[in-house]
Amino acid sequence: MNGGGGSRKAVFGLAAAMAMTAVLAGCTDDAEPSPAIPSAELSAQKEPAKYNPPIELWTVGTTANAPVYAQGDEMNDNEWSRYLRDSLGIIVKKRWEAPNDQLEQKTNLMIASGDIPDFFVATPTQLVQLQRADLIEPLSDVYPQYASVAVKTVIEQAGPEVLEAAKIDGKLMGIPFTGVAKESVPVLWIREDWRRKLDLPQPRTMDDLLLIAEAFTNRDPDGNGSNDTFGLGLDKLLNMAVGFFNGYHAYKGIWIRDSAGQLAYGSIQPEMKKAVGKLREMYRAGQIDADFGIKESAKVYQTLGSGKLGMVFGSISAATLYQQTPDSRWFAYAAPSADSRKTMVQHGLNLNNGFWVVKKGTPNPEAILRMADEFVRMFYANTKDDVYRRYNFDIASKTSIWMQSPVKLYKSYKNAEISAHLEPYLRSGKDPGDGEKALLTPEEREKYVQIKDYSSGKSADWSVIARNGLDGGGTVILEYVKNGQMLPDRYYGPPTKRMVQKQANLSRLEEEVLTKIIMGAPLEDFDKFVDDWRRLGGDEMTKEVNEWAGTK
Repeated sequence: MNGGGGSRKAVFGLAAAMAMTAVLAGCTDDAEPSPAIPSAELSAQKEPAKYNPPIELWTVGTTANAPVYAQGDEMNDNEWSRYLRDSLGIIVKKRWEAPNDQLEQKTNLMIASGDIPDFFVATPTQLVQLQRADLIEPLSDVYPQYASVAVKTVIEQAGPEVLEAAKIDGKLMGIPFTGVAKESVPVLWIREDWRRKLDLPQPRTMDDLLLIAEAFTNRDPDGNGSNDTFGLGLDKLLNMAVGFFNGYHAYKGIWIRDSAGQLAYGSIQPEMKKAVGKLREMYRAGQIDADFGIKESAKVYQTLGSGKLGMVFGSISAATLYQQTPDSRWFAYAAPSADSRKTMVQHGLNLNNGFWVVKKGTPNPEAILRMADEFVRMFYANTKDDVYRRYNFDIASKTSIWMQSPVKLYKSYKNAEISAHLEPYLRSGKDPGDGEKALLTPEEREKYVQIKDYSSGKSADWSVIARNGLDGGGTVILEYVKNGQMLPDRYYGPPTKRMVQKQANLSRLEEEVLTKIIMGAPLEDFDKFVDDWRRLGGDEMTKEVNEWAGTK
């Protein structure tokens, strides 16, 4: 496979991608994704030189739940290791692979020993530890010189804070492993058959949402003659309430800027009291499952699967909704606002685990950027089916080959961009011609066929059209971006001293008090919670984060 940009224009050169550029151009400072890369820029990229003699780099990695390696392959001999060796002259070897939930602990033990590989992923806390121990290489000069246009665009789209978070004392100490936090913001999902049966409005305002919740609770939407349905799903950690909170301009668990420009903790603001008070009213009216306080989100979806729930705040994907209720379509809506102000949907620092770091003294530290460029080009920009099957995903064996790549960056809006690229054809009802199909990625072509199959009755699976079809979850994300509705956590530094000491207990206090208020405790308990939060370490944390902000 050729390593040059000219043969892999793909998504970045699509006319539809330029439509995505127009969408993203409407962003405010709260959402700063970059436009897709024009094909001319990619074409101008030089053919990558091959290290000669080859260089050898050691790393560590993660295992996955899905199959990753083809028969006969393993972590040090697979499609990606052979490709990087043959095309770039980079021989990558892994010491070990660990499940993702064990990666941080195992990496901590490795750092404590002082024996680290040439490159690996470090959490924000580990980044500070490594820098203080002088174990990693500064990359301030390496990044601007060696990062390709494609890599820089993916990182810029993740938000300016991800690159700032990688800096210590003004020096860039790691390359952000960008994530999908922006595309994972709350989306409101509603059972369309219930909404239409009861002749209810689409939820354009919070009043509409409350009307739907009341009707789904009291007007027998499932037609069984019993009052046994609920209007809104909540889980015990209130993660499924975040979209509802955001509609009241309340932001759970993140730091925001107050009217004076200072950083303030979102969960203790007056707006949160109002939002929790409204949920308290809904619970008292039977619109929320009486047992939500003991249910994790998986249990809530089981309630949904039993046909007792008609509205939830979820993500861009409708896969779980389809699995639970395959015969009932759910439609996606933007989180409505409780007043004339637009809803800002919150998200955390847009990272996946942390930062790619390079061991101090490692020759050719730029190699991680060259591997990152290959991943971005082959995973996101490739348009060839054979390349897709060999390096991305083998449909026949359901093997996630892309996970073999030793360095990865994730685009912030991959699935939303798929929606944007398919929209012109879905709106017009005209299939793309051969030339237009050639410019779509294999995944986009696959999604288009699946959407058409559902629309023509060949398939009953509505989950793809609910995510990537017209007015699906992807469309909602694009709407948020276009209207400047993304609100990032304003604190993106490593845990402060008081956070390490106090955050866990304060988070438990927050979840306990907010849940009890929703379930009937006096609303005035919120004021006591705020006082307790501040007294038990919150004021000290607030001081620390504002001292940090003063250095930015």
